[in-house]
Amino acid sequence: MDDLNRKIDCSYERYYAKNKALKVYPTEFVVRTFLANYPDLNFKKPVAGDRILDVGFGDGRNTAFLCDQGLAVSGIEITKAIVDQTSDRLAKLGHSADLRVGRNSGIPFGSGYFDYILACHCCYYCDEGESLSDNLAEYARVLKKGGQLVASVACKTSYIFKDAVKLADGSFVISSDPYDNRNGYRLHAFSETWEIEEYFSPWFSNFSFGFADNNYYGILERVFWVVCRKI
Repeated sequence: MDDLNRKIDCSYERYYAKNKALKVYPTEFVVRTFLANYPDLNFKKPVAGDRILDVGFGDGRNTAFLCDQGLAVSGIEITKAIVDQTSDRLAKLGHSADLRVGRNSGIPFGSGYFDYILACHCCYYCDEGESLSDNLAEYARVLKKGGQLVASVACKTSYIFKDAVKLADGSFVISSDPYDNRNGYRLHAFSETWEIEEYFSPWFSNFSFGFADNNYYGILERVFWVVCRKI
């Protein structure tokens, strides 16, 4: 494994290990997308038994929420330690999910396996030598035709891109992460929704967009919400 990939693996492993709490809470845009209705949201709501992949599930906050909806939940994370920690938390909460080690561009499930993918704050993380297009192609591989992707996509003006170095492929080398997890790693970002639609369109169609501009006491998070359907 590349040294940069190993560095981010270790950083996030330490980060999630600090959270010993049993109860975790889902991300707001995930709850709103899956449970609420909005005029510009074109999203076929999942029903109990539908297969969903939670990419980069972290501490399992959204994984537990998806289990609560009666879905057949799977997930991937970048290290076994994160998988084990979250599997233990879910078991104590009475949930069961198929959690495995994997990466954005290497998902250990068969082609056309999932009805839905949730990629919360993760699809735009690019391993060394790979790009966002590699990640999206892999997402499309494991989705059924007509399956839906629900994702958050980074905005270039978000806090994480302060002092970042822009590369020719649209990704940025991070250098001022206040949490010290992503320095030296590459994240892809966009300025407008039309750019996202153009980039995603080789694999996806039927786009719905939202946007958040949050000031978390000095952390200025700006992020797009994207819902789309595999072609």
